[in-house]
Amino acid sequence: MPAVSKHLSQEELLRSIRKGDKAAFSILYDTYSPVIFAIIIKNCANIKYSEDLLQKTFIKIWQGISAFDPSKQRFIAWMLIIARNVADEALQDQKDNKNSEIQTSANNVSKNSEVLTLIYFKGYSLKQAAEILQITEAELKLKLKKEIDQVRAYKVK
Repeated sequence: MPAVSKHLSQEELLRSIRKGDKAAFSILYDTYSPVIFAIIIKNCANIKYSEDLLQKTFIKIWQGISAFDPSKQRFIAWMLIIARNVADEALQDQKDNKNSEIQTSANNVSKNSEVLTLIYFKGYSLKQAAEILQITEAELKLKLKKEIDQVRAYKVK
């Protein structure tokens, strides 16, 4: 493929990229990555993670360039929508992962700790929980302390 000039019009650049010209895509990246990175980092403060999202954004741009229609919107707007969607998906994935971890922790606590379940999840008093478990309140307090220590140890892992 011939070398692409950095002085191409946007239409010529798009045409070259649609033909699979990697040099033209490199020019596109060099031209627009600072603006797109600014949008991504605004949504995600972690620089390293934002750099990864920038790469994902340009991969989606490369893969979807044939779908871009200049009669419907400006090229920069199209790319910024892709960047925003990539960042939003990543943030949603992070939230889902965090919620999954919280749910897993709650499941582990509830499976392994009947005392915590009765007192903290079901709202029973110490006296009520002791009666349900048919133990003294002193024994219940010891079990509760042990289970809380186990939860703390699990959290540290």
